[in-house]
Amino acid sequence: MRNLNKSFIILFFFFSSASIGQSYFKDGLGAEFQKERREALRKIMPENSVAIFFNNPMKNRSNDTEFQYRPNSDFFYLTGFREPNAALIIFKNSRLVEGKQVNEIIYVQPRDPRKEQWDGERLGIDGVKEKLGFEMVFLNSDFLKKPNLDWSKINPILSFNMGDIEGGAYNAPLKEMVATLKGFSLSKESPSSPSLDQLMNSLRVKKTAEEMAVLKRAIEISGKAHIEAFKSVKPGVSERAIQGVHEFVHKAMGAESIGYNSIVGAGNNTTILHYVDNHRTALQDGLILMDVGAEFRGYSGDITRTVPVKGKFSPEEKAIYEIVLEALEAGISACQPGSDFQRVGAASRKVIDEGLVRLGLVKPGEKHTYFPHGIGHHLGLDVHDRGGYGKLEPGMVLTVEPGIYIPEGSPVDPKWWGIGVRIEDNILITEKGFENLSAFVPKTVGEIEALMQEEGILQKLSLD
Repeated sequence: MRNLNKSFIILFFFFSSASIGQSYFKDGLGAEFQKERREALRKIMPENSVAIFFNNPMKNRSNDTEFQYRPNSDFFYLTGFREPNAALIIFKNSRLVEGKQVNEIIYVQPRDPRKEQWDGERLGIDGVKEKLGFEMVFLNSDFLKKPNLDWSKINPILSFNMGDIEGGAYNAPLKEMVATLKGFSLSKESPSSPSLDQLMNSLRVKKTAEEMAVLKRAIEISGKAHIEAFKSVKPGVSERAIQGVHEFVHKAMGAESIGYNSIVGAGNNTTILHYVDNHRTALQDGLILMDVGAEFRGYSGDITRTVPVKGKFSPEEKAIYEIVLEALEAGISACQPGSDFQRVGAASRKVIDEGLVRLGLVKPGEKHTYFPHGIGHHLGLDVHDRGGYGKLEPGMVLTVEPGIYIPEGSPVDPKWWGIGVRIEDNILITEKGFENLSAFVPKTVGEIEALMQEEGILQKLSLD
């Protein structure tokens, strides 16, 4: 085994692309939060180790246009920086660099008045020092060249699979930084050392008080959008128009983006788990499933509700819906400190299995595909956030989202075909139990049917 006291370890992690604006918000998490997070990571890193992070590359959308830029969640969590072509180095132990003891270095793209006129302001070296609180800042062209450290003596551990970076000229600085690192002799990870993935999982899985304030706002915006969408669901509307109601409310309430591609499916589309085309028009009857969440200051809500297009559930729709609602409540009740995702899932699945037997859709003990997915996931900076699926602990936020999906052609009476129901809430694990952060969004049959009698945004616009 390598002598950790005589060598460095590089725990290296590379990130894929995604999408968000580059502005710096006063009501988001500030530089002090990110500084504390870097210190928290430093405390759990192996002795004499070094962690290297890259921010996301930009992603081409079509021809010479790009998707709206979103920083990598880990990079944002540790820096608050929203620009591409950046790298972060965190030292476990302070190093003497240019006459100063430092434990972190960040590399950023240079100021460029011409490019900033087209694409927006860059912070540059001085801005990163002033707004983000870093002391040691260099240009990305100097990655691993400045400061003058003897990197050749580092025995790094590689904990990621570094793929090719696409994107043309705008990702050239990032490609060069990655190539520079590849130029070093990289040894394999020691079995006794944790990977950077494991370290970041342990760091991000429990939310701080500062994070919870932002995450609760994301969930509040997401939930209010659902409530407004309920009112607009009427015969004749389209899936995309209902999607538009959600995303209008998100923007109107200050969210930068959606947390994931909006799922708004009606009829048999309710049975497609990740249906995002949302192109069906002139809805007349059946159900409409809405799995939509807002992203606020980087954090995402994730709420699902299923409502009847006509404003009133049919007997078959109601029967399926009430089984899923009971399964949701059973799953949420199992969200206790010391429990785990398996217990939560088992509680919900038991209700669904028994309910389907009661309706005569499956036989007792029969395996079926009407609930084909897991019960939930962690929620935070990523909608499927970092963290394992073991024991639940206070500070974790997770989704509970049981469902029943009966596609057309299923081996049951056709009156059940095309009925898909999912109901999803966002749950904070507390010291004494749980808090349902999205409980304010109606979900009983009576609440939904009453709310849907109100006039919605779409009707007020008198859209044809």
